Amino acid sequence: MHILSIQSQVVFGHVGNSATTFPLQCLGHKVWAVPTAILSNHAGYPDYGGQVMPPDAVSDLLHGLERRGAFTNCDLMVTGYLGSPALAALVTDTVARVRAANPSLVYCCDPVMGDVGTGLYVDPALPAHFRATALPAADITTPNLFELAVLCGLDAGALKVLSVGEIVVAGRELLAQMRSGASVMVTSADHRDLDPTHTAVIAFNESEAWCVETPRLAFSTEPHGAGDLASSLFAAGMAEHRALARALEDSVARVFAVLSETHQRAGSELELVAARDVIMLPGLKFAARPIG
Repeated sequence: MHILSIQSQVVFGHVGNSATTFPLQCLGHKVWAVPTAILSNHAGYPDYGGQVMPPDAVSDLLHGLERRGAFTNCDLMVTGYLGSPALAALVTDTVARVRAANPSLVYCCDPVMGDVGTGLYVDPALPAHFRATALPAADITTPNLFELAVLCGLDAGALKVLSVGEIVVAGRELLAQMRSGASVMVTSADHRDLDPTHTAVIAFNESEAWCVETPRLAFSTEPHGAGDLASSLFAAGMAEHRALARALEDSVARVFAVLSETHQRAGSELELVAARDVIMLPGLKFAARPIG
């Protein structure tokens, strides 16, 4: 499968394209990684070098890909951190251009905006862009629980006090804004009834809803990038076989395998290279249970 991934990129560590390209390649996919930002490291460190990419530079990269015929062969497009409304508008335009070249394109929008604890860390105009422009073009969206609340116009902590079924009911409002047959995966879905020693990921469409829970691994320094990895793996699974529960189970198993390897090595960054074998064949699988 040919995947166009438009996300941030770091030199040190693994977030955005730097978290997703190698695992997707391990699974046999060809990945065209276009950076929206090039940074020395993620912003969780005390400092970083680099910059958000100027929209003209990103546009040049995308037009170069288009001239090579990549858009015609693109099966899946995944977008993550965008950085600015101008980049977001460029991405929306690119989705339309790729879909015109290949109408069977699957587009996954990971609406990277913030998280519990950090709050919103993007331009305040981006949530409105996602709701009004990006989601109507998307087949898949993969917010965390904080981002789902923002997209639904709710207070940041509103969903955490709900049951998992109530979160699905709230989240299904997004489906009306998306393309026909769309699906949603929600990471960090820590619902009201969740065992605090576990973490949950849920996925749903108009007719199905599933939840997978895994043990919560305790890190001295929480590695970044697991959400980016989960988003791309889930999207790749959906683009390949369109089976919601299977895509959820497979993506969760692979992310948990990477996190387990990172935990065993006491790493503060995802240990992707060390986990290459378990990315392809995870040792543990976690069954998805139907919700409702």
